[in-house]
Amino acid sequence: MIELKNIGVRFSGRDVLKNISMVFKPGEIIGLVAPNGTGKSTLMNVIMNYLSPHSGQVVFNEKIGYTSKKNEIKIHQLISMMPDQSDLYNYLSGRDHLKIYCSMWNSDKQLIDQTIAALDMGSYINKKTGTYSLGMRQRLCFAMQIVSDTQMMLMDEVMNGLDPTQVEIISKILEKKKSEGKTIIVASHLLENLEKYADRIFFFKNGELELVSDLSPGFEQKELTSIRVEMLPETVHSTLVKEFPQLTIQILPNGVNLIDVKGAAPQEVTSIVAFLQTNEVTEFSLGKVTLLDLYSMYYQKQ
Repeated sequence: MIELKNIGVRFSGRDVLKNISMVFKPGEIIGLVAPNGTGKSTLMNVIMNYLSPHSGQVVFNEKIGYTSKKNEIKIHQLISMMPDQSDLYNYLSGRDHLKIYCSMWNSDKQLIDQTIAALDMGSYINKKTGTYSLGMRQRLCFAMQIVSDTQMMLMDEVMNGLDPTQVEIISKILEKKKSEGKTIIVASHLLENLEKYADRIFFFKNGELELVSDLSPGFEQKELTSIRVEMLPETVHSTLVKEFPQLTIQILPNGVNLIDVKGAAPQEVTSIVAFLQTNEVTEFSLGKVTLLDLYSMYYQKQ
């Protein structure tokens, strides 16, 4: 468990993190979403003690904090942060890197071959990493953290440079680690993917964390709440408002129209869909507000 207690970080007179208090529990995947430069990486660096906050503290498993070098060593046996591609040694093989991480955290050596197989890395794992493509290097960085097998794992843009198949494989591994009781924090710009596996998702803004389900009640529930129209001509929009005056329609900065049908009777939804089809509007979908939609709404003024 990771507990943030009134964490504050200030750079050049600006609050990057503003008195953040939050608990991240075992068996939970946390998603962090925000434009670059808004505090995601800063928060992760504070959790790892790579950066000391100006106020507050981080507590692990309800009892241990960064109060001494001895405690820091203990904590870093419990938590790991996914390495960056720049941390790789080009003259060592991928397997060498996995052995190093397994040794550093004294984890089960069987994890090495299991992880290689799970990530389909067998064809290149014994080659020097200097020969790896961007996607191969990214998979190796992820594999290094997985073989560390720590209770808590931090990942910043874990899906960078990966194709859809690889993204799906890593997502399934994350879900498996969650089932093992790991606490996993993922900062990502791949919103559709993050929405599939994260238990809680937070937006960063003005130095604070905002829980997405608080911004959009019912977001985590799989129910019909909106009709998402890609392109709605102005004339059709005007007629729609006249025919269905009770509707709330929101136009997002990306041009998408969200028609709120939360709590609407099935026949009313059917009537709206029929209206769109009659007016030759075909690019629409029924579902809930997506994370991408919420991102567009939340950050439109930034």
